[in-house]
Amino acid sequence: MSNLASFSAINQRVIHLLEDESVENIGLAFEKLCLRLLLKTNDDEIEEAITDGPMDGELDAVYIIDNIVHLLTFKYTEDFNSSKRNYPETELDQFILTIDSIINGTLNKATINDAIWEKFQEIKDLPNKGKIEFRIYVVSNKEYPAPHARKKLESVIDKYRIVDKPIYLNQEDLVLKIIENKTTKVDGQIRLIEHQHFEKSSGNIKTVIGAIAAKDFVELIKDPNDPNSVNEQIFNENVRIYKPKHRVNKAIIETAVGPENYQFFYLNNGITILCDKVHYAPFTRDPILNLVNFQIINGGQTSHSIFEVNKQDPDKLETIEILLRVCEADSKDPISQKICETSNSQIPVGNRDLHSNDLIQQKLQEEFEALGYFYERKPNQHSNIPKRKVINNELLGQLFMAYHLDMPSEAKNNKAKVFSDLYDSIFNEDIINAAELLRLYKLYIPLLDMKKDIQRKKRRKDPVNEKEAFISRATFHILNGIKYQFLKEENLINQEEISDKERNRKKQELFETKATEFTEVSINLIYEVVIKEMSERGDLYTHDKFFKEIQTNEIIRNHIKRTICF
Repeated sequence: MSNLASFSAINQRVIHLLEDESVENIGLAFEKLCLRLLLKTNDDEIEEAITDGPMDGELDAVYIIDNIVHLLTFKYTEDFNSSKRNYPETELDQFILTIDSIINGTLNKATINDAIWEKFQEIKDLPNKGKIEFRIYVVSNKEYPAPHARKKLESVIDKYRIVDKPIYLNQEDLVLKIIENKTTKVDGQIRLIEHQHFEKSSGNIKTVIGAIAAKDFVELIKDPNDPNSVNEQIFNENVRIYKPKHRVNKAIIETAVGPENYQFFYLNNGITILCDKVHYAPFTRDPILNLVNFQIINGGQTSHSIFEVNKQDPDKLETIEILLRVCEADSKDPISQKICETSNSQIPVGNRDLHSNDLIQQKLQEEFEALGYFYERKPNQHSNIPKRKVINNELLGQLFMAYHLDMPSEAKNNKAKVFSDLYDSIFNEDIINAAELLRLYKLYIPLLDMKKDIQRKKRRKDPVNEKEAFISRATFHILNGIKYQFLKEENLINQEEISDKERNRKKQELFETKATEFTEVSINLIYEVVIKEMSERGDLYTHDKFFKEIQTNEIIRNHIKRTICF
């Protein structure tokens, strides 16, 4: 059921996004919010995905990745009372007709806008690359479509084995998604003391009980980004907030620093941890517990108090042992649901999340902060910060691929490589720093603005000049073309007999004065390649296909280098 708290939580985010990013209207702001929330898309992908506008057949966004086609329709209301109504049935009917014609390949160009037609052409080419899947989303801050309306949608897509069951999200679902995205999955390790432990299993629950050293426990709960602070992410499911001046916490600290602090183990209730999995070698001396997605659900006051003692007088912890109980529970078990309500909907950790706490990522965050920007190491990390000040590390990785690794096609079509195969090549602390990444980002922003304008025209079915039509698909290739113009000029500067200081000054001046010119040159030269490819390929040519092909990298690069005599 719709409620004011959920409505307001979403509405405030949409309004913030509308004002911060100068989005055309509040409906588009809602769509951007949902695409980031549901599909973890970055700005470049969002501009390419949104198809909302005149003649959109109620298909507001199409996002394609790894042969999976996400088809989304959105409906947003600014009025709380209207949010209590069902998703409009007539508009859902139109959406059903549109997606049906896309899936069965009968879409008529005359009935839809250019943004959708481009996506349709891209979808038609997907079966050549492997099995294709469709995922359908009906998203709104209203209530779900009425049961009979949902049945109409489901009866249509049931005809196709390549289509998953539709995903319906109302305002309450979206709020829960926001909350889930702000919950970080934390893994850790802790050593048990000698043989002082035992295990008990009952059905889906396993419990390991033992003693741990206070010094080791401090390391477990330490914030990886700030060693002087506790990692508060591991207390998300703890019902009590730490109150340092409370008499109980004062008593815990007094016991820990007192002359008989060796009795702490017997006088304190200890720590209870809930986790998805606990791995260790039983019946061994000093076994290490590997905790997967753990939360301290009881003992938050003890945890913070011990951490305070470590900051004030770490030597006092040398003789302190703490009772530890670790519960590994199936997420569907009632005990787990009571303690951790959202554990059964935990978002899977991807490669980006796994690398989010790497030292290089932390170093970049610190450097970007000094430059006045918020470096996003994980999705939605800075969701309350003005968007213009937040820089996404995944997008930066794509820009690095396109510019420094000469892989613009891969940057566009296979961003997963950023945090897998190419991670060490991109985030190599010997060659990368925030200043260089920021330089690439500043080169990219004007391209993104062009892309937004072109995609807006396509959605409105406004005429798009053929010379600019390809730009929205070629942002990474344009960036790569800019590179060789800079390299040519920088090589000339390197040959001058001047001081290193003067040389660096001239290179910086080059970036400040020539970036716009080099962008225009890159666009013009790529346009020459596009015209040639269109002539040779005829009806088989599409911008989307051409700029995703690996061989396109070399075709464009060679043309640019020949033309500028690099």
